[in-house]
Amino acid sequence: MRAVIFNSGMGSRMGGLTRLQPKCMAELYNTETIFARQVRILSACGVEEFVVTTGPYADQIVAAAAVCQSHNPRLRFVFVPNPQYRTTNYIVSMYLARAYLDTRLLLLHGDLVFNESLVRQMLSDPAKSLCLYHEDKILPRKDFKAQFCDGMLKKVSVRIFGADCFAFQPLYKLDADAVRIWRDRVVLFVESGKNQVYAEEALNEVTSDMGITGMSYKPHYIDEIDNAEDYCRVSEEIRRFDSSL
Repeated sequence: MRAVIFNSGMGSRMGGLTRLQPKCMAELYNTETIFARQVRILSACGVEEFVVTTGPYADQIVAAAAVCQSHNPRLRFVFVPNPQYRTTNYIVSMYLARAYLDTRLLLLHGDLVFNESLVRQMLSDPAKSLCLYHEDKILPRKDFKAQFCDGMLKKVSVRIFGADCFAFQPLYKLDADAVRIWRDRVVLFVESGKNQVYAEEALNEVTSDMGITGMSYKPHYIDEIDNAEDYCRVSEEIRRFDSSL
């Protein structure tokens, strides 16, 4: 199993937290960075290959990966820089990483904080491809929502609302066929000049061919850190979640 982590954003809404470092280097309650937590949990679940896209301060991410590797020499990292990180969305990072999108993988955003049992449940689930939703959370106004039909993903967007839409977090388990379908549509988007949209815009055109099942993350913890307020809230929430285990 390979993990693709998108860490090419500027984190401009994080204020001083990203003045001299990428967002994924922000420390959580126990001084562990978001990136280190992701790698620790994913590797504990058997993931040994990591493809990491980078933007500003890429050297810090490379150094952090080296520390992770020193603790677990089996880990392998490939870094894919996005020189256009200031002017493009992560769809371009996905395009630049397309050579590595040829097998089953976990695909996730680099600002996600989650627990280990969530990943274990995803990997053990018989569904070949999965995405995560929460049936009880209030639909966020500015964050991703997912629309489903008969339990299968239909659309991911910030702008959708309705009874068939749910709070959503961008951590996907995808089989090789689903990966290739999404990758190929991303290539069409970027090569036609659509480089300032979410990669989910390309996803939405091919969900009917990908067969992505929705899985509730209600028993677990996962949330993304978009801004300084999120950072304080998520760090405290994951501290309480971890201490309850």
